[in-house]
Amino acid sequence: MGIRTVLQKKFQNLFVAVVLNETECVLRCKVIKDGSIQKTFTKTFPLSSPLEALDKALENYLLSLQDEYTFVYISFLLSSLGQGAISGTGNASFSKHHVDMQNVHHVSLFNQWSAYASYIEIKWAKNLFSEVGLDLIYSPFILLSDFVVSQKLKSKPTCYILNCQDFFILAIFEEKHLHFGAFFKTQSDTSFTRSDDVNDWENEQAEEDIVSSDSMPEMVKEEEEREGIEELSELEELGELEDIDDLRSTDSFSDIEDKAIVHFKGMEDIKEEDMNLELYGRDLLVYKYLRSSLEEYYHNPLYQSEFIDEIIIFDGYEISSELIHQLEDELMMDVEIHKVDVGDRMCDIAIAEVFK
Repeated sequence: MGIRTVLQKKFQNLFVAVVLNETECVLRCKVIKDGSIQKTFTKTFPLSSPLEALDKALENYLLSLQDEYTFVYISFLLSSLGQGAISGTGNASFSKHHVDMQNVHHVSLFNQWSAYASYIEIKWAKNLFSEVGLDLIYSPFILLSDFVVSQKLKSKPTCYILNCQDFFILAIFEEKHLHFGAFFKTQSDTSFTRSDDVNDWENEQAEEDIVSSDSMPEMVKEEEEREGIEELSELEELGELEDIDDLRSTDSFSDIEDKAIVHFKGMEDIKEEDMNLELYGRDLLVYKYLRSSLEEYYHNPLYQSEFIDEIIIFDGYEISSELIHQLEDELMMDVEIHKVDVGDRMCDIAIAEVFK
């Protein structure tokens, strides 16, 4: 540790982890001084459209933090396509996996495997933060590796997943050695049903007796019809009030207010059902990608595969119980889930890197 680092530790150092998803940008912040965390806070900024430039409010907030603290480190989680992880570290390993080393930035871990991302994606991230600056860019495979080694290492090949709102990554590790890695984008319910491969997905799911996206509009239609019947019933109950004078009385007004509250709660239930439906559609996509990845691992001679009977999920978003049952029943895998805070772990990794 250099003299500058020793002196720097005497000041407040702010570490900001930036995690983007489809609807919002989440900042996880930690203030460290003299080797101890003095303050932790989170700030969220809503996003209304695909992010091509930082929202002005978000940009101004980051600039204000840079004015407030002497040392500020902004790290960004790369969540776009054009990245991955492979076994091996040299040119021969990249060529073997058909990755052009001239077009990607790569880092090696434990002198055994590599995480990489295209220069195009890295340039996009830097341009996004051109006004405030970007100190660290993290591949999600780096985070997954950190989560893996923080657990008891498995001496047999084991499937690991890092689940985030807009994407998930899959890696097969044996202790610290990576055998297989893959990155997948997930989508909202609306965009998912409009994807180009939805027809292939429907055919594939039909073979497995899984609810396809074709049945989803029918489910929504039935829900809307049921909702209409409930609303009509409520209107009929209101029509049974004897006269307008009753509406002016305190008791009758309370009755109407109670009905309004009941109806409002009903709308909340419908909204929750819609969210559950969207999550289920997303998890169908996760299941599809997971199954195809395992088939690739088992059948591609590029990998020396062994049977995988355990999957460990580091969940930074949400996973439905239906998906867990599918993994256990249809893929015959033992499932272990750990809830994680991705932004919080990013801060910890950045702190360790800066003060190593």
